[in-house]
Amino acid sequence: MGRGSREDGARDIQGGSGERGIEPRKVEKMRFVDEDGKITGISGRIIDINSIKDEKLYLIEVKSRAELDHVEALPIKVGAMEKFLKRKVDKIILVAVNVDREAYNRAIDLGIDVICGNVIDF
Repeated sequence: MGRGSREDGARDIQGGSGERGIEPRKVEKMRFVDEDGKITGISGRIIDINSIKDEKLYLIEVKSRAELDHVEALPIKVGAMEKFLKRKVDKIILVAVNVDREAYNRAIDLGIDVICGNVIDF
């Protein structure tokens, strides 16, 4: 893959997460399907997210480029996953090669940790 790929973002987990006490080998991909819409309000909605589960639960979104709509979707995903897992999420982490400045600022406002290569200004 070329520069700016999702694989680069996954490698950023290794680079930026060690200082946060997160071990990349513990990251697992989760997929949840809300078949009847009782959790998300939309029947058949699929939620994909990465997680680390130990004594704490971290949800991790990996993007090659994170935009504002990706950041604003995270609290919705987190709410659905908390209902599905019946467990509170301790921390949300956005890992991206590139993050738009507006998305970066919004993530910080929402209390989302950001690990990224570049913050892009327009």
